[in-house]
Amino acid sequence: MTKISVKKVIIFKHGVSYYILEGSVKGTDTFELEFKNDEMDDVLKSLFVLDTSEKGYISSISYDAALETSQLLKSVMLNIPDRGSFSSLITQIKGAKVKLAVTGGKTVSGTILGIEEFDKLIKDEKIAEKRLILFQDDEVISKIKFTEIKTLDILNEEIKKDLKFFLDTIISGKKKDAKKIKINCESGGNDEVDRIIFVSYIRESPIWKTSYRLIMSKEQALEEKCLLSGWSLIENTTNQDWENIELSLVAGMPVSFKYEFYQPIFIQRPVIRPPRVLSVKPTEIEEGFEMDKFRDYEMAEMAAKPAAMRKKAKMRTGVPPPAPRGAIGYGGMQSVMNMTDDALLDKVKSQTKVQTKDLGELFEYNISNLVTIKRKQSALVPILTESIKARRVLLYNKNEYNRNPNACLEITNNTKLTLERGPVTIIYDDNLAGEAIITFLNKEDTRLLNYAVEQAVVITHEQKSESLSVHKVTFGSGYSYEYYYTNQITTYKIKNKTNEEKELYLDHPKTQGYKFVEKPNDPEETPNYWRFKLKLKPKDAINFKLKEQREDYSSNYLWNWSKDDILKRVGFYIKHKFIDEKLEAKLKEIAEFIQTLNDKRNKRENLDQERDLMTDEQSRLRENISVLGDDSQSISLKERFVKKLNDQETRFEKISVELKKLDKEIDSLNKKIENQMNKLKP
Repeated sequence: MTKISVKKVIIFKHGVSYYILEGSVKGTDTFELEFKNDEMDDVLKSLFVLDTSEKGYISSISYDAALETSQLLKSVMLNIPDRGSFSSLITQIKGAKVKLAVTGGKTVSGTILGIEEFDKLIKDEKIAEKRLILFQDDEVISKIKFTEIKTLDILNEEIKKDLKFFLDTIISGKKKDAKKIKINCESGGNDEVDRIIFVSYIRESPIWKTSYRLIMSKEQALEEKCLLSGWSLIENTTNQDWENIELSLVAGMPVSFKYEFYQPIFIQRPVIRPPRVLSVKPTEIEEGFEMDKFRDYEMAEMAAKPAAMRKKAKMRTGVPPPAPRGAIGYGGMQSVMNMTDDALLDKVKSQTKVQTKDLGELFEYNISNLVTIKRKQSALVPILTESIKARRVLLYNKNEYNRNPNACLEITNNTKLTLERGPVTIIYDDNLAGEAIITFLNKEDTRLLNYAVEQAVVITHEQKSESLSVHKVTFGSGYSYEYYYTNQITTYKIKNKTNEEKELYLDHPKTQGYKFVEKPNDPEETPNYWRFKLKLKPKDAINFKLKEQREDYSSNYLWNWSKDDILKRVGFYIKHKFIDEKLEAKLKEIAEFIQTLNDKRNKRENLDQERDLMTDEQSRLRENISVLGDDSQSISLKERFVKKLNDQETRFEKISVELKKLDKEIDSLNKKIENQMNKLKP
């Protein structure tokens, strides 16, 4: 069995890697690959094998079944225990033809009948001796001691296959969670020609992780640049050593998924029973279509001319070798610390190289030097070293640090590389300045990296709001809307205690609906903040004042106002010229209507109260009449009560008539008022 080696590994950011392997063979041969059980789905769905020679070919690819060892062994008749293996095998293949080589150089052929045991005394010790009972080809039954049997050749091919399968399955089961794939190669007749076999597949793997070092000297700070060194952490979790392989790292998120491909899947088929009635019955026959009346749907992409292929951008950039102990930025060797910035950059870039390739949605780092990582080990691999734009600034956000700003580096990716997200260690003037996170950076993107808190710059803030007078009035749906401005005034008090000039970015939160009416300078806009840029002089203290304004309104439901309320508001509106004389007249007319409406509502309410009192009084009178007797005094009272009831009944009828009339008048007034209100315009 020939060995196949890993030649290239492409590691993606979404949890899989693409492996390319190569091996050389002559004649008929087999390659063997080993994977974990949970890796088989990815490998089987993506496995590609090719014999690159002219006549050679891949005859088959076999792999271990997904069943457990005990399940696999049920398919064979053999079951050989760990002890007494030979005796057990002989017993299980009774009736098989065999060929024995015995002591004295003799060979015996025949059919196994079984085994007999004899007790034998040796120095007063009873020992069991086993003998093979063989029906020889010359039809003689012989007994052969186990100790005399040198070799045993099973002449039955089926039993040989079962025995080989049993042993292969047992040895495979010893290695837990390991499955093998065998690639069977045929020469096609050219047995003496070396052939190259190409194998590729994907498998789940740890993502590659990126970390950076930003190194800036005082001179570089003045020139607004720094040295960016990027490293990637690679982990070889496979069972194969990576010896001098090509390594590529791809950034981006291509579609990927797991698919149950390895485990056997059994489909439950429907059960069809034989028909009990065999008589003929009528059937519905499908209607015929004129197929030439149906046209094919043409996708726009098929009709369009193919777009020109994008040019693949390639470049070479330098990357530093693994940092020695005491490297710059960590109290390093004096000879390194004394190097100029240009000399340091040239020295680092000359030692390793990386090729990059833009893949549209993805971006690839191709490590130019071959990489070696032993199995189950990890390595730091350099991926870039570039001089990039960088500025030291301060960033204040009251929602993060209420009193001090963050010390930041504002970096611009002016390289030809896409930078993956990762932690960065920032070295300034040969000392540790802090740590930060670089987010995903496309070319020419700019980001702020906050790496420390600047305690020598102190900032406080005060905020107050004020509501101004009404400046506009509108009407609609029976409401008057009075508009006024609300001012929000924020004052930042900033004190620079250092002897250096500082550049401060001040992030002022956006507030819904507010616009600036006073600001010292124009800000930049972020999704949630207005970013003002300030210059702080040494030992200076300033006030930075911002005034924002929003238009608010209060609503008043005119139906709820009295005539006097409306007339007062109308007087206010006329005084401030919010309405004209025409609108004033309409509002006064509405006020008169509302006054009339309120009067009629009050009158109706009084009549309702009167009717309710009469109803209670009539109930009382009827009770009194019912208890009076037939004497003259009672008769006199009855007559008086009856007269009062008659008078009240007459009044009750009049009230009902008046209420109906008032309801009509109120309904008419409501419609008039609603109609007049709908005509109101400022």
